[in-house]
Amino acid sequence: MYSRKNFLFTILIFVLLGGMIIPAPLFQVVRAAMDNAPAADNSVSVVVQFSTTDRLIRKVSFSSSTITGLDALLNSGLEVVTADTPWGKAVCSIEGVGCPADDCFCGGSTFWNYEFWDGTAWQGHSSGASSTTLTDGAVDGWRWGEWGGQSILPYPQLERAWKALQWLKNQQNSDGGYGSPSSAASSSVESLLAIGANHHKASEWRQNISTASILGYMMANGSNFTKNSASGAGKFAVGASSTQLCFPFQARSPADYYDPATGKYHPDAGPQAWAILGTLALSQTVPADAVTYLKNLSLPTGGWEWSDGWTADTNTTALAIQALVGAGVDPGDPVIVSGLNFIKSAQNNDGGFTYDPDSTWGTASDANSTAYVLQAIYAVGQDPTSAAWQEGGKTAIDFLATVQLADGSLEWQPSLGSNLLATQQAIPALLGRPAPFAIRAVEACKVSFLPTISR
Repeated sequence: MYSRKNFLFTILIFVLLGGMIIPAPLFQVVRAAMDNAPAADNSVSVVVQFSTTDRLIRKVSFSSSTITGLDALLNSGLEVVTADTPWGKAVCSIEGVGCPADDCFCGGSTFWNYEFWDGTAWQGHSSGASSTTLTDGAVDGWRWGEWGGQSILPYPQLERAWKALQWLKNQQNSDGGYGSPSSAASSSVESLLAIGANHHKASEWRQNISTASILGYMMANGSNFTKNSASGAGKFAVGASSTQLCFPFQARSPADYYDPATGKYHPDAGPQAWAILGTLALSQTVPADAVTYLKNLSLPTGGWEWSDGWTADTNTTALAIQALVGAGVDPGDPVIVSGLNFIKSAQNNDGGFTYDPDSTWGTASDANSTAYVLQAIYAVGQDPTSAAWQEGGKTAIDFLATVQLADGSLEWQPSLGSNLLATQQAIPALLGRPAPFAIRAVEACKVSFLPTISR
């Protein structure tokens, strides 16, 4: 049956077109790439929101005094499908989300809303993207959803994520990896998670054309990282899936650690949660016993501990919540509600969160714990800026703003200076993205074996 929403949407389009009947459109599929674009003085921001937990931000440079909204999108490096119509080009899909070119409005009342940030809130454009003129500093937004649906996250929050990403790129070593004094797989995987949250490809993430990409580094070093534990395999899978990275030769997946007799990927909650997230990222089914096992590791305080005997902490609890929700557990399930209550008990008056609210070593807020908590809040569909998640009138977003430096990096705690891990882990949180960031099967890397000659 044709729904009332679809009927109203059809009437809306009919009115906007002045009663015209749309002829069969001339279709066009556009792939834009800015990697080799010449330097330009002006730039605009393009934000794309695919769902309430999936969005990205790009900057588009241009040398002219203005650029149309459509050209900004087409030059963002994203895959965009458009259709020619009597009122101009219509955007059918972005990065595969939306409708095919020959049925641009297949979503009925769900379509690509075209918006802009007015300095305070997102507003709808009064004209189409092909006839909207943007100037330097403008902020455009594209939101897949119904008219008047859930708004895009506030732009200042997304801009903070972008600045952190630019700082992160500048920390990349010449071999494509991350870490100091030399690259380490653990730090490089954290960067995979950060760039994957913003839909960047591993093959394209490099400082400049003369340096190696993070793809090259992970092909050489990722396999050993997955062999250390189920948590390593899970974390790598989340990063690989979201950055379109292939699986290195002999790399292990979370499934390689699973014991069907016990429901364990690993005896402890932290690795179990990462293994579940990695399994989801690889588009594989998480066994029900694995979910039950993780639920049963919840402590009487409501939280989870990384390893047996460590006591509950916000980081592991946030990971467990993301894993359980991703595996299909309802956010209203008592075990998740108890976990959220434990997390809430760890919030300080600066809006941030501590690692362990009962620690004798100190309970000051830190960026890493705050970032993980934000991801859990987004995972259960709650608003971290709502009154329920405020202390002293401050939110977790406010706290991250206080520890972000002018160069885009974040401190672990105030006045401690730039911290690589804090910056890496804050990026997905600022983007409002709980793990896993993408769900897709990951192919093995193609390798060539050269013959050896012995005498």
